[in-house]
Amino acid sequence: MSFSKRCKKEVLKKEPIDPLAELLSVFHFIGSLRISDGGYKIIFKTYSNTEARYIYNLIRDIYDYSPVFEIKDMGKDRLFTVLIEDSDISEDLFDKSSSFFINTDENLEDISLEYIKSFIKSAFVFKGSINDPMRGYNLEIACNSQEEASLIESALDVFELKPKINAKKDSYVVYIKDSDKISDFLAIIEANKSLFELEDVRAMKSIRNDINRQTNFDKANIDRTVNASLRQVDAINVLIEAGEYENLSADMKELADVRIENPYASIEELGLMIVPPMSKSKVNYRLQKFIKMAEDL
Repeated sequence: MSFSKRCKKEVLKKEPIDPLAELLSVFHFIGSLRISDGGYKIIFKTYSNTEARYIYNLIRDIYDYSPVFEIKDMGKDRLFTVLIEDSDISEDLFDKSSSFFINTDENLEDISLEYIKSFIKSAFVFKGSINDPMRGYNLEIACNSQEEASLIESALDVFELKPKINAKKDSYVVYIKDSDKISDFLAIIEANKSLFELEDVRAMKSIRNDINRQTNFDKANIDRTVNASLRQVDAINVLIEAGEYENLSADMKELADVRIENPYASIEELGLMIVPPMSKSKVNYRLQKFIKMAEDL
């Protein structure tokens, strides 16, 4: 499952930020109104079972009414339909939608933050996507019109997310590429697990970038230190795999454990981690001894 799908599934498993605001937002994005002799019917269609179940639960909890839930095979995919056949409920939902802020000219400064959060959460779930952070940072929401794109841009800007709009012919995409702002967005829609995953990748990339910057500053010294450390760790692992670790003295075992747990620590730092502290020359001598023992196996 992609990072984007995991993220959407995570937020759909949580309690709604504001149930009615989310249902009205979903109606805006994927709902449709059908008028017949018997009155109004509202239909939601999606290829995601999770999304369909979420919509079903919103309707049930808000109106104490169980809508029709249909599944239709479409070759490799399945189309899920949630249908409100009750004309009074359909009319009520339609009337509320007409006065909801996304269909009015109200200033967003006068709108509840919970409403705006519900709107941008629904926009992401039903019209958006987010890149796997390992492949880059990009969150985008597809829009049907320039007006819709401008509204989503303004809603995101309420939280200072600094989105941009990419317009191509008749298609519009609101996007965010700044990793800090994407993290903020995930926090706003309460996608905490996805947020932690993103932050882990950012931290790893930050460490790599720091190493690269340091390498550029003093490449020869860093390379020498890192290569020596990895060589020492490799030697210790060879001794462990060969069963020679158990034959080491207590102080050698302690140093071996400290080096494996701290592969990038300097010789001086390793010495300070030993109890009692060990001088740099003694630490270096023993580390070189690990390498010699491994080479002799």
